[in-house]
Amino acid sequence: MSTLEIDINPFYLKIFGFVYLLVIIYTVYRILIDTYSTPKTLAYLILVFFAPLIGIIIFYVMGSDLRHSKLTRMRFNEMREISKSFIRIHKNNTPKLIKEYGDDLKQYKKLVKFLYNQGKENLNYNDYKLLRNGEEKFPDVLNELHKAKSFIHIEYYAWENDVRGNQIKDILIKKAKEGVTVRAIYDAYASKGIIKNVINELKEGGVMVYPIIKIKFKNFASRINHRDHRKIIIIDGIVGFIGGINISDRYDNSIETGLYWRDTHIKITGETVLNLQRHFIVNWNLCQSEKLTYSDELFPEVKESNIGNKKELAQVVAGGPIYHISNIMLTYLKIFTLAEEKLYITNPYFIPNSSILNALKQSAISGVDVRIIVPKKSDSALVGAASRFYFKELLEVGVKVYLYENGFVHSKTVVADSYLSVVGTANMDIRSFDLNFEIMSVIYGNNFANEMEADFLNDLEHCEQLKYKDWINRGKVKELTYAVARLISSLL
Repeated sequence: MSTLEIDINPFYLKIFGFVYLLVIIYTVYRILIDTYSTPKTLAYLILVFFAPLIGIIIFYVMGSDLRHSKLTRMRFNEMREISKSFIRIHKNNTPKLIKEYGDDLKQYKKLVKFLYNQGKENLNYNDYKLLRNGEEKFPDVLNELHKAKSFIHIEYYAWENDVRGNQIKDILIKKAKEGVTVRAIYDAYASKGIIKNVINELKEGGVMVYPIIKIKFKNFASRINHRDHRKIIIIDGIVGFIGGINISDRYDNSIETGLYWRDTHIKITGETVLNLQRHFIVNWNLCQSEKLTYSDELFPEVKESNIGNKKELAQVVAGGPIYHISNIMLTYLKIFTLAEEKLYITNPYFIPNSSILNALKQSAISGVDVRIIVPKKSDSALVGAASRFYFKELLEVGVKVYLYENGFVHSKTVVADSYLSVVGTANMDIRSFDLNFEIMSVIYGNNFANEMEADFLNDLEHCEQLKYKDWINRGKVKELTYAVARLISSLL
């Protein structure tokens, strides 16, 4: 027998084939039981049937969902206990404010009630400051961090070892040495560049810092697909920051990085910061053993004199794999169906599910002026191609789609009827709806909405508007590319 020949026992081949079949059957079972999105379920089944080995690997690496696991149910119960304490002790003015400002809230009173009933998201008065891009956000953040007296809580998706990243690190260490309690949560996947140096310096400087989900080989398959996409800071329970801007130089156009980055963040002063705090504590308790509970230090009384003059009503919406339902998606859906005149949306990763897509189409057909800004060139070729699959359906019912050309637009914002505004971390895709920890603020009031609307209209000046007659003639190759990208995106 030649040295290149291999003698394979037919018995072992049968054993291998039998085991392989059992793995496929079990994988199909897991897909059917664990995957709650129909498009995602079908995509995984097709992949497993036509490319079994690749499909099995991809599913176990990226398809496992923690939302319905036993651990998740335990975390949900912990979150509910924190919420109960918050509601029981913290003064709740939501019913009073709904009654007092019902005429101003108009149809959005239904949204206020939905968020309160679903997540006990209190309606409060706050002062809001709109921060455009990193060049406005970072100086304000650094200034407020310097003022911290009691505690700083920070939770970020991407934190980089660059100018802004080290400025944040240095001030956190400085405040910790002054006696301020500093707690930080980061996403181990997106912030892997700071694990070897910045994280160690923070720990040595007295900052308590942890990844929301530890990535190790043994649990890589079950957790890598869940990420903490939030970008929030809470200072002394009085001032908070939330929005789309990560800790990175690329978001700051005063620092030369080679690409203009358009993004939106907000500073909040008022009682809504306590709702941000509540959701931070839930994730803090999730990632390490030191459990925080309700206390006067963590949830101080917010004096009206500290709020400022630009007062608007607002709520917070949080989502993630420990929540039983998709709070983020349902909030978007509710807003889109309630809009009566104008609906302006900016989002960098626009891959809507059927509910969101139909809500947008329904609004446009009903006469609402629906406009959507997305990047002309995405930082993800797959996401960019997948989002274009939906343009035909939207354009043919009158939705106006604009491609942002002046660099990369990363804002996640909504403005409806010159009254309601959304600023947060959530993209409009399956990942933000079901897999990531996300958070956003819903603001009710004409003053802030007018600022947001003016920014949107200004961004339109840097966009190319798509025309339906041109889009339908884009060619069969591109159409097929977008369709395939949409199918692959369902797996992510």
